[in-house]
Amino acid sequence: MAEKLGTKEIVTAEELLMSEVIQMEALINILDRKGIVSKQELLEEMKTIQAKLPVKPT
Repeated sequence: MAEKLGTKEIVTAEELLMSEVIQMEALINILDRKGIVSKQELLEEMKTIQAKLPVKPT
């Protein structure tokens, strides 16, 4: 279970990112397990969305 922080506690960007990754992986696994969406469908949708995003300058 996630630990509730006090109102004055700060988390690092790395901790925040890791929390997001864990949440997304959990949701993906549940959707896949229930047969709502496959991991392959998700990957294809991610590629579609990424292709629509503006290209970052190099």
